[in-house]
Amino acid sequence: MSNATDPLRVAVVGLRIHAGGLEPDRDHGLIKSFYGRDDARIVAYCEWDPDESAALESLAKYDPSAQIYTSLEELLDREAFEVAVVMLPPNEATPASEKLAQAGKHLFIEKQAARTAPELLPLLELAAQRNLVVRIGYPWPSHPVAHEIRRCLDDGVLGKLLAMEARLVTVQIAPGLREPDHWMYRLETEGGGILHMEGGHWLALFQMFAQARVRSVTALCSRRTDVSQEGVEDAATVALEYANGVHACLHMGYLLTAAGPRNDTYMAVRGDLGAATWDDVGSGTLVVNSAAHQWQGAPQRTFNMPPAPRAVYAEQWGYNYVSEFLKAVREGGRALVSIEDGHHFLQIFDAAYESSRTGRRIEL
Repeated sequence: MSNATDPLRVAVVGLRIHAGGLEPDRDHGLIKSFYGRDDARIVAYCEWDPDESAALESLAKYDPSAQIYTSLEELLDREAFEVAVVMLPPNEATPASEKLAQAGKHLFIEKQAARTAPELLPLLELAAQRNLVVRIGYPWPSHPVAHEIRRCLDDGVLGKLLAMEARLVTVQIAPGLREPDHWMYRLETEGGGILHMEGGHWLALFQMFAQARVRSVTALCSRRTDVSQEGVEDAATVALEYANGVHACLHMGYLLTAAGPRNDTYMAVRGDLGAATWDDVGSGTLVVNSAAHQWQGAPQRTFNMPPAPRAVYAEQWGYNYVSEFLKAVREGGRALVSIEDGHHFLQIFDAAYESSRTGRRIEL
């Protein structure tokens, strides 16, 4: 192990989702979130997919001090490190993460960590046994607008939280748009369709605001076109009931043609005294209405908090998410969006698919 004041040694395992590269003017991904920090140092890159060989060569060029591996076993045998950043399809991320956890490595796993909740359970148990920090790559709770919504709830501006809703509609699975054969849109590699691929981001925000677990799920998950693989939904509408009674609705779809905007997003958080509305989620504009006494002079207010730019995945707020993870590794404590949260989100996905198949409300 390195000394407490030394940078944490990091190994990058997989380059297949949000990894990016080290080219100065492009490929701003998670590698740049870990590279060049004072609190962390990338010591190795590991990728066994031959399609990523050019990416490995580029990394070797821009980071010649780091080692390159094409075998996880070889990486574990030869390299000393404390943290692994796993960026693999879920069907490969789970077994790779288990091997890394067996070796005592803390983990940052880019979504998803598994295809189903039962598949992730052994890693969850192993992380608890080894006292490992494991974070799943859902950075939205670090966004400044998310923090402002949480502040409005904490300050009583919205009153008692009653309900939430969110929407993500994006471009279709189709040749030239989202290639149907890509691992992200295959049941055997990803584990589901748009709910599985993108839903965790919204569930992380819902949980941040509700501060409770989901207790029941009712859903419709369907193939609205014949392009996607059987069993991979391109439209999902999910109703959630939280343990504290809060309701939430999540609507998602691979439905746009790309003739116009590529994404249609929205989020609203409603309490008995007011509502917070986040149009174009990811932007920095939030509209809040409140009947709270302290807002009588100005019951509607608009907050403009554009995210600070940074050449990494998810700009400065994504960088902050990584910083919080590294702090948890160094100082101890539970990671924001932990493996327990990731397992719960997978339980919700599994329940949504069961609800859609059976027409029943599923209790968790």
